[in-house]
Amino acid sequence: MFRAIVLLAVASHCLAATDPVREVTSLAARAAHQLIPAFYNGYIYWIGISGDDSQTTIYAPDGHLAFSLETRNGAVENIAVDTDGSLAIAWRSQKSAGIDFRDSSGTLTRTIQTGRYVAAHLSFAEDHALWSLGYQSDAADAALRDRQDYMTVRKYGPDGKEAGAYLPRSLFPAGLEPGMTGWQRSSSIVVAHDRVGLRAFSGDRGDKTEWVELDLKGVLLSRLRLDEFRHFPRVALTVDGDLFVQNQESKTQTHRLYKLDRASSAWQMVDTPPSGWLEGADGDALVFSDSDLGPMHVRWYPHPK
Repeated sequence: MFRAIVLLAVASHCLAATDPVREVTSLAARAAHQLIPAFYNGYIYWIGISGDDSQTTIYAPDGHLAFSLETRNGAVENIAVDTDGSLAIAWRSQKSAGIDFRDSSGTLTRTIQTGRYVAAHLSFAEDHALWSLGYQSDAADAALRDRQDYMTVRKYGPDGKEAGAYLPRSLFPAGLEPGMTGWQRSSSIVVAHDRVGLRAFSGDRGDKTEWVELDLKGVLLSRLRLDEFRHFPRVALTVDGDLFVQNQESKTQTHRLYKLDRASSAWQMVDTPPSGWLEGADGDALVFSDSDLGPMHVRWYPHPK
């Protein structure tokens, strides 16, 4: 287990001195008062950008518009894109929840019903299995969260059938559901080469969160509090298992980037990181985007070792 105390230490890691390995000016563009988009392995997407939560707009890593889709079953919760370009789209309605699977052209291939379990966050693994972090409604009242224990993490095979359920709700303190919906939160579940990383609510406020890691069999590996980073820290887990967190200091509005030293469970500050928001990881690269309005400029950087 990681130690609960987070130590902030200055290290000599430097990203800004390294040129980006890739730069894209995306057709995804932000306007004033517009929702902040979500990020998934190089893809930028909006849920309900026009006000309809059944619609999803997805831009590919090369910047072009990949999909503009409508999910007829209910409001979209989250999306994931597999390496072959196929999609998984989680949705919920007042009476049910499920996941739509679409091929690389956007054509619906199958829908699976997940019952009272809402797969609020999705990520594909290398073997094309789909992992989810979510919450479950109560059997007696769908407007309430389940008062009985349930598994917050589910795994679905390439055939769409549930292949496993892990991480009981009872492992977390009372309060917010660990896998509750957070508006287009990126990197709430990430599958790296040999592990699944989860950013979960863990308490009675939105700034009480933790990072949890499982192996690919669902066995709990580690837990690490993220409370030090306050509201909605940006998290990135690279394919080789390195973990980064970016937060914004409230007084100076300065972005700070930290890398976890797994041996000591201490956070090491990355010296002079790139400007902009940490969107997440894409393979072994860290991806940053400009926060200015207009077309989004996206840059991939090799991460510090």
